[in-house]
Amino acid sequence: MIRVLDSEEPVGVNEADLVESIFKDGGSLMQVLDFEHRAEQTEMAAAVVDSLQNGTHLLFEAGTGVGKSLAYLIPSLIHAVQNKRPCVVATNTINLQEQLLEKDIPAVRQVFESDEKYKMFADFKCALLVGRANYLCSTRLHRALSGQSDFLDGGQRKELERIAEWANDGAVEGIRQEMSPPPSAVVWDQVNADSSLCSNKRCHPDHCCYRRARARVEGASLVIVNHSLLFSLLGAGFGPGDEEGGVLFADDFIVFDEAHEMPDVASDHLGLSISSWALETFLRRLYNPRRGKGLLKLAGRLSDFEAVENAIQAVDDFFQFLHVESLGQKDRSRLVEKGRLPMEVFPPLSLVLRKLVELGELCEDETAKLEIKDQAKRMQAYLHGLSEVFDLKNPDAVYWMERTGKKNQIIHLRSAPLKVAEILREELFAKQSSIIMTSATLTRKGKADSFRKEVGVDEAEDRVVKSPFDYENNMQVRIMSDFPEPQGRNRALYLKCLVKAIDSAARSMEGGTLVLFTNYADLEYCYHNLRGPWSKLGRSVYAQGQGFSRSELRNKMVEEGDVLLLGAESFWKGFDAKGPCLSQVILTRLPFENPGHPIMEAKTERLEAEGKSSFMEITIPKAVIRFRQGIGRLIRSHTDVGDLLILDSRILNKRYGAHFLSELPGGGYELEQIGEMMGEVETE
Repeated sequence: MIRVLDSEEPVGVNEADLVESIFKDGGSLMQVLDFEHRAEQTEMAAAVVDSLQNGTHLLFEAGTGVGKSLAYLIPSLIHAVQNKRPCVVATNTINLQEQLLEKDIPAVRQVFESDEKYKMFADFKCALLVGRANYLCSTRLHRALSGQSDFLDGGQRKELERIAEWANDGAVEGIRQEMSPPPSAVVWDQVNADSSLCSNKRCHPDHCCYRRARARVEGASLVIVNHSLLFSLLGAGFGPGDEEGGVLFADDFIVFDEAHEMPDVASDHLGLSISSWALETFLRRLYNPRRGKGLLKLAGRLSDFEAVENAIQAVDDFFQFLHVESLGQKDRSRLVEKGRLPMEVFPPLSLVLRKLVELGELCEDETAKLEIKDQAKRMQAYLHGLSEVFDLKNPDAVYWMERTGKKNQIIHLRSAPLKVAEILREELFAKQSSIIMTSATLTRKGKADSFRKEVGVDEAEDRVVKSPFDYENNMQVRIMSDFPEPQGRNRALYLKCLVKAIDSAARSMEGGTLVLFTNYADLEYCYHNLRGPWSKLGRSVYAQGQGFSRSELRNKMVEEGDVLLLGAESFWKGFDAKGPCLSQVILTRLPFENPGHPIMEAKTERLEAEGKSSFMEITIPKAVIRFRQGIGRLIRSHTDVGDLLILDSRILNKRYGAHFLSELPGGGYELEQIGEMMGEVETE
């Protein structure tokens, strides 16, 4: 994906002066958009200008309400257009991508169009890019509809027809996520752009969604991607080459919004993952013995069908062994010794690969030949991945197996690099590009040392501006000083207190309450014990994992105004509900990561071998950042007011609690006792 730049000379305006005239008190943001002046936003915009002009990296923590999107978009677009450099903005959530495309970018364009000195920047081109497997390919859709994918069953054929109808009438970007509900993975795999059939030779931008997206990217000053795609491309060696500066495009620069997510997303996408479902689905797409259909029916021989059937059985036996013998009652298990997995799966899979290579050479139909060669590449990738896991090939990676899925029946073989920092240092920060990283939670006590270590950025300016919101007057913080700890024999008492505390606090509050959990077991227990009593009050209790997406749950909170919402994981960050519909946030426990996760185990071992404390080096920094993110769900505007209730008494009773207390906005808090609250509830 090499970007060819225009050879014209830059127009030569002073970027710093332009940005100042837009963000200053009485500037264009105030005049054109009727925005209030925020000194913090102005400071951030000036820092972005300096970073881009000097070719340096920037770490900028901007508290909630600063308006960081405009603070990086406006100077970035001015620099991109003037210097004919592509700007890549990487976000971690669809919500933020939608905000950029639907709200922020139109606002930027409006500012540029408002004055003659900005108009040269108003016609900038913007493009959204996601992984190619998310795009519809018209060539493959036409082929599937014409009967070339006759191995689909009746229900799948109806889904295919639904895709065709959407493509004709409702497709905008042509990505799977636009459809509601999204089509099944099996059907989408027949029509997506992740295939040799989707090529410049066979597909035209006028008809192919992926080619159209690529064409937009080639001419864009601003390209929006997600973190996952960016790190996947880095892992695949994607980029302009060593002879040119840039990360994804020649002479590009990158803005990471939600930059606190970088270490975890990079770890996920720079490793590997092989699931039982994906491998079995892949084989059955080649040939389904039960239905007698599949891709190989186009050109395959009896011996080919038999080879696939034997491979399906071998894969089923292999993952069943992992399910019963290796995992047992555990949902996750680390792999630390070579040769502990059964090797019998390799010969039948290798035979399938040889059969696919043979068919690719023998097949006379060019379209079928390309499809078969694609499948051969996939089979090769599966074998390579399995070989890496079996041999634990990378000494700087951690390997494990785990169970997932609604019925806990899908087995994954996974790996993740332990030295993400070293990879990013070489593949990201050593390139001749400015990398700007911003988030509301990058630092501890104003320092970004932990984040620097995690991502491998050695030379970068650290800047922090606090939220303009009045936390001291708008947020009341209460801490339960005697709340029981959840371990051991206290477990039953802890759960009883948890239900009572949530019930009492939420009933006493006008508006909605968001309760943040660190595990699903506690969440589900509270949900099942609260929904009955609350239904008698005529009020709703909703919970993550009970049939609604996060965005749907947010909409219910906004629409109903007084709901009790229970969430975990993703609800600690990025959940945004302004006004009285969210009047209270309850933190059930300090958000420590699971110390038994294979990645944490491996990192702990390495640090302890170096004589360091993993608790202080990893556990505390990560928990403090997540704690700040949870608190940040409450006050989302200047007019928001609300209560923060912390139920974990360890914040007061343990030495490490000081790390969390120091991060409370406004600094002050009140103490309460669970005994008084439970008495109140029991006498109602």
